[in-house]
Amino acid sequence: MKNCPSIIRNYHPEDLDSLARLVTRAVDTEEGLHSVSAHDVIEGLGRPRHFPESDLFITERAGDTIGYVDVTAELEIGRVVLSFLAHPEHRGEVVVMKLIKRAIIRAKELKARRVHVNVLEGSESVRKLLAKMGFRFIRRFRELRLDLSNGDVPNINRISPRCRHLKRGEEDKLVHIQNRSFAGTWGFNPNTLEEIVHRICLPGCSPEDIILACDGENVIGYCWTRIYVGKNKTVGGGKGRIYMLGMDPDHRRRGVGKEVLMAGLSYLKGNDVGIVELTVDGENEAARALYRSAGFRVQARSLWYEKALE
Repeated sequence: MKNCPSIIRNYHPEDLDSLARLVTRAVDTEEGLHSVSAHDVIEGLGRPRHFPESDLFITERAGDTIGYVDVTAELEIGRVVLSFLAHPEHRGEVVVMKLIKRAIIRAKELKARRVHVNVLEGSESVRKLLAKMGFRFIRRFRELRLDLSNGDVPNINRISPRCRHLKRGEEDKLVHIQNRSFAGTWGFNPNTLEEIVHRICLPGCSPEDIILACDGENVIGYCWTRIYVGKNKTVGGGKGRIYMLGMDPDHRRRGVGKEVLMAGLSYLKGNDVGIVELTVDGENEAARALYRSAGFRVQARSLWYEKALE
């Protein structure tokens, strides 16, 4: 199979099974990206404003899918983000480079000003390839983990009377607080109501996963959690994630972040979650201090690379 010529082409719906098999085979040894599952990839194909037949490309050799690159357009901030993966037997520079080059063509068609790629810090071969292709390092993020079995997280009702779950029909409030909390921060593309509703309605997700901190009728902070049901089961329970956590700029440095974070952790622990993970910007000192105070520790570091488009 290695001696057969490979082709890069647009994704078609009938490629779904082969794409899932590729991801399942590759994730255990993939050095260039975060751990991803076939479920994650399939879930991402249906997100709003994403068109797989135009924005996802696969490399095919002798009828087998051996790699892919996905182009996520975030044109409100002038960028596209590339996610790519190659079969363990085809991670040579040529396969990955051709995928990235094809994705850059698509980025130019979308009139993006820059291309961003996120890789793990230890992925030396991918980092060297990106440098060779004109990408430059611009940002470092940290991947954090907390073992809830080693800590005492209070019951949600004892943390703060102003913390509660999101209710159906309040999705617009979440859009408002999320966009207000992260306005102007690096890499944040404003969310739409359609995108928020889509993510809440994914299998295994619900409004209950989102904890709101309120001042009267006003939402002043939130903690968006995710519980991974039926996988990554450990002795202490399942695995969960703090997807996003934000505070209204007018209510920062008042303990709101700690309150809503503890409420989110209590919710996860109450749902048999033993391990909680999250990603934080390495330059966000306030957020890093908050997570340290809750017991989170660094598990890995990831790097963002950028290529400007002419």
